[in-house]
Amino acid sequence: MFKKILRKTISPFCICRKCPSFPKEDKDIVYCEFGESSSEVVKKGCVCGECFVWKINKFKNYYYCEKGKDEKSRI
Repeated sequence: MFKKILRKTISPFCICRKCPSFPKEDKDIVYCEFGESSSEVVKKGCVCGECFVWKINKFKNYYYCEKGKDEKSRI
């Protein structure tokens, strides 16, 4: 329950839905903090490096929608 509330709190800063690789049928976002998509990801580009959540946490990787959350994630 807490993760769902937290996801909604972080989501205004998340730009996953603007990513060309975002699985359109997916409802989840903030993959860098919560984990990979349950849908198939087709790589068409990545916007992780432009995201406030990515920058504030000093993440280094990309395509979290495919690989899962960052090892620095505190969630």
